[in-house]
Amino acid sequence: MSTKLWYDEFVNDWMWALPLGNGRVGAMQYGNPDCEQIEINEESLWSGRQIEESYHASPEALAEIRKLLHQEKLKEAAQLARETFLSDPPVVRSYEAFGEIFVDFLDKSPYTNYRKELELSEAICRIFWTKSKANYKSECFISEDFDSFVYKVEAEGKPFSCNVSIKRKRDAYSACIEDDTIIMNGRITYATHHYYGEGGEGMSFGARLKIKTDGELSHDHSTITVADATYLIIYSAFETNYEADKFDIDEAIDFKAKLNETIEKLYNADYEEIKEKHISSHKEWFSNVEFTLPESEISALPTNQRLKELKWDEYDPDLFSLYYNFGRYLLIESSGKNARLPANLQGIWCHDFNPPWGSDFHTNINLQMNYWPAGSGNLSKATAPFIHFMKMISIFGSETAKELFGARGWVINHTTDAFGRTGVHDSVDCGFFPMAGPWLCLNLWEHYEYTNSREYLEEIYPILKGSCEFVQDYLTENEKGQLITSPSNSPENEFYFIDSDGEKQESMFTEGATIDYQIIYALFTRTAHACKLLGIDEDFAKTLSDVLNKLPPMEISERYGTIREWIKDYEETEPGHRHISHLFGLFPGDQINESDPEIYEAAKRTIARRIENGGGSTGWSRAWTICFYTRLKDGNNAYNHLRYLLKKCTANNLFDIHPPFQIDGNFGGVAGITEMLLQSHEGSLEERISELLPALPDEWATGSIKGIKARGNLTFDIEWCDGVLKNASVTASDNTKLRIKLNDKTKNLKADKAFTIEGNCLVAEASAGEKITLTN
Repeated sequence: MSTKLWYDEFVNDWMWALPLGNGRVGAMQYGNPDCEQIEINEESLWSGRQIEESYHASPEALAEIRKLLHQEKLKEAAQLARETFLSDPPVVRSYEAFGEIFVDFLDKSPYTNYRKELELSEAICRIFWTKSKANYKSECFISEDFDSFVYKVEAEGKPFSCNVSIKRKRDAYSACIEDDTIIMNGRITYATHHYYGEGGEGMSFGARLKIKTDGELSHDHSTITVADATYLIIYSAFETNYEADKFDIDEAIDFKAKLNETIEKLYNADYEEIKEKHISSHKEWFSNVEFTLPESEISALPTNQRLKELKWDEYDPDLFSLYYNFGRYLLIESSGKNARLPANLQGIWCHDFNPPWGSDFHTNINLQMNYWPAGSGNLSKATAPFIHFMKMISIFGSETAKELFGARGWVINHTTDAFGRTGVHDSVDCGFFPMAGPWLCLNLWEHYEYTNSREYLEEIYPILKGSCEFVQDYLTENEKGQLITSPSNSPENEFYFIDSDGEKQESMFTEGATIDYQIIYALFTRTAHACKLLGIDEDFAKTLSDVLNKLPPMEISERYGTIREWIKDYEETEPGHRHISHLFGLFPGDQINESDPEIYEAAKRTIARRIENGGGSTGWSRAWTICFYTRLKDGNNAYNHLRYLLKKCTANNLFDIHPPFQIDGNFGGVAGITEMLLQSHEGSLEERISELLPALPDEWATGSIKGIKARGNLTFDIEWCDGVLKNASVTASDNTKLRIKLNDKTKNLKADKAFTIEGNCLVAEASAGEKITLTN
C-alpha cells in the first residue's frame, strides 16, 4: 500500500508544502534546508465574531416574487429578490492563517542529498539533507494526545546554529520571555466595512514555543538563537478564545493558561514517547483501510515526477492508491482527532488573511462533498464536528426561517462561517439556496446508515424534522395541484428565457429547479423512515408521504434527451457549467438508478452533454463527475475522469486545485474511488443491497482494498484479479440479512455459509460480529 509522498527538490511554494494536522491544529511544512518555514493554522481562528444579521424580506414581498415568477416576469422577480433577500451584512467572515514558525539555519552553504517526505501512515513529515559535511534530518508532527505541534532537527558530523521565531503579519506580537521560550499573543481587529458590517475587536489567540536542545541558548526581543547544537526540539501550542459550543468568542476562556499547561506537559515528556504515542493514535484512524494497486517503474519516482508522467499517460496504478490514501489522511487531519469545527473549503490549511471565498463553509455542494468519503471510507468518527455544526446551524437557522420566510423549522443558504450565520450572503443570485439545509441532512442520514446507531438517530431526528417542516412551509401549490419550490435556482447556473417584450434574457431565478425535488425526496423518505425506526411521529411521516406524491416528476428535455435542470425546458446559458445539480438524484442521492431505465439513460446523456461542453472544469466538479460515472456503472469513464482530476486539477503536494486550492475535490475523488469498488445505495431504506466491483476500470485488473464500509455497517475486504472478484469477506456489526448484487465481476459468487440466490442477489443471514467469506 502506497503511503508516502516524497520529493528530491525544494520549491519555495505553499502548494509544494506538506500538510499535517490533528483536526484542531494544522501545519504546512515547506522543507527549506536554509530556513525552515512552517505555516500554522488553528481551526477556530476566524475574523469577526457572532452578530445578529438583519433581513428585509416580508411575507408580502415573498408572495409578490412568487407571483412574478409564475407570470414569467423573471427579471422583475430577481430584482425584487435582490432588494429583499440579501442579509445585512451581506458577507460572512473569513478563516485566517495563524502564523509561521521559522528555523533559520546560519549556515547558508549549498546543500545536497535533499529529500522531503510525508508518511501518511504515521502523519510525520521528514526532511533529509547534507550541508558542510553534516547530515541533517528533521521531522515534525501534530500530536492528538498532547494537542500540539512538535518539530525536531538533528545533525551528524558537525554542530549547527540557527534562529527560531514565530511571526504573524498582523494583529499579533511575539516576545521571548526566557532563553528557551517564545510567546505570541494577538487579537484580530477589523474595520467597519459595508460588506462585512461593523468593525471592532474579534478573537484573541496565542502561541507558546519552548525549546529543548544540547546547544547554547540566547535571545533578543522575539528570536531565540541556538548555537553549536546537535539536536533541537521545538514544542509548540496554539489556542484561541473561541467556544465551539456557542459558535462564538468567549472572553472567559483563559487560553494563556491552556497554552502554559500544554507546553509544560510536553516539555516534561520524553520526545520518543510523544512520537510513539502520536503514531499509535494516528494508526487507529488511518490503518483500518488498506488500498493496494500494482506498482510500476514509475512508482519509484518522486511524487511530482509521477504526476508529470501521468500527464504523458504512463502506467502507474499505485499513484491512484496513494491519492486515495492521501484523501483519507486529509479528512482525518482536518476533521478527525481533536477537531471541533468541520473541514472548511481548505480543510484547515490556509495561507492567507483573506483566502479565496473566505475559506468558509460553502453549503451548495462543497461542505457536503467534504464528508462524502466518511462513511464508505471507514471514517465515520471524522463526522463528529459536522454533526455538531448541524446542531448549531439548526438553532441559528430557525430564526432565519421565521424572519426570512415566515416558516417553521430551520434554514441555511449557500454559505456560513464559524459564527453560524444562515441568511442569504454574497449575492441573491448565487447566495439564495434554501435547499442547502435539506441537502446537509443527507450527510447526517448517511452517518446513520453507515453506523446503524439508534442513539445517534434519536439525536439527529429533531434536525431532520425541522428541515422537513421548513420545506413543507416553503412549498406552494401551482395550478396543476403540484407542490413547487418558489423562488428556486439550480446552484449558480443560468438559463435563457423570453421576456414579455419578446427579448432573450438570462436568469438564475425560476420556480422548481429539479435539484430541489430530488433533495426533498431524499430528505422526506429518510425522515419518514426514521419515524418508523424510532416508532414516533406516525402522523408526521404521513404528511411527508402526502407531499412527495404532489411533487413534480423528473422530466426529460425534448431538446437533448437529458434530464431537465428546471421545471420548464429552459436552455442553459452555459452547457458545460461546473454544477451538475439536476443529477443530485444520481449522486449523492439514490433516486436515479437502474429501476427506472428511461431516467437512468437520460442521466447518462446529461453528464455526457456537460462534459462535451467543457464541464467538470474545476477539481470538485471533476470529482463529482467520477461519482456520477460510478453510479452509471461505467468504470472506464470514471477512471478517465479520475486521471483528469490528477492530471489537470492536482498540485504537486496532491492538493486539489479548483483553482486555487480547494479541498473538496480531494474528498470527492476518494468517494468516487470507493464507489468504483463498492456500492450500497440500491434496494430500499429497509433492505440495502451491496455490490462489489460495480465500476471497476479495465486499468485496475488486479488489486485489493480492505476495511471499506457499506450501508448497514458492513465492513468489506475485497480482492480481485484479471478483472473479476477473487475473494472477499464481509463483517456485520448487527444481526442482518446480507444482500449482494451479482454482476459480470461477481456472477459466480458463493459464501462460506448457507445462502440463496434471489433474482440477481446473493442473500445470507449474518449475525452481529460474524465474518462471512465470499469466493468467486
